[in-house]
Amino acid sequence: MNYFFVIPLLFLSINSCLADSEFVHCYDFGCKSTQDISFDNEQWASIKRIFSALPLSPWLEKQQIRQAIALMETYAGQLTGSEKDQGGNYNGSNLTFQQDCIDESTNTYQYLQALQRRELLQWHRVAQKKRRIVWFVTHWTAVIQQNISGESYAVDSWYRDNGEPPYIQRLEEWQRKAAFSDSLNP
Repeated sequence: MNYFFVIPLLFLSINSCLADSEFVHCYDFGCKSTQDISFDNEQWASIKRIFSALPLSPWLEKQQIRQAIALMETYAGQLTGSEKDQGGNYNGSNLTFQQDCIDESTNTYQYLQALQRRELLQWHRVAQKKRRIVWFVTHWTAVIQQNISGESYAVDSWYRDNGEPPYIQRLEEWQRKAAFSDSLNP
């Protein structure tokens, strides 16, 4: 088989699928199951309203991000059936549509990318997902980076039930598995 011709065809088919949907929603542990979804204009209007007050600081924008991710998870859950997703892996391991950290970080990363594409983020930009390994256990998170300081923050929705604001934590603290601070997660 001539792979030189197959690879461009693969990219064309992926791009045509993405043109019809905005997100590839992951669930069932490790993105074993996916569903293409898009938010309608009314849903986007409610997400944009969260950012209607210009954030006067990076801290305020982090709170807007937390609210927006929670709302986006709620909408995605309603569209896909994952609205009953419970925080962590074990509480809801018997539920269909349950999400592990790979699913959660992938979905959150896509939500953050969509916020950035719509120019709703003023103080932050989306960075690549990160993982940590503590005692042979791997955990993934989405990441934002402050524009001025360059400091990176984990945006970790895995610990929370569907539709609850994710935890935000300095990435180096998240890497050490430090407790989430109340100052960033009131």
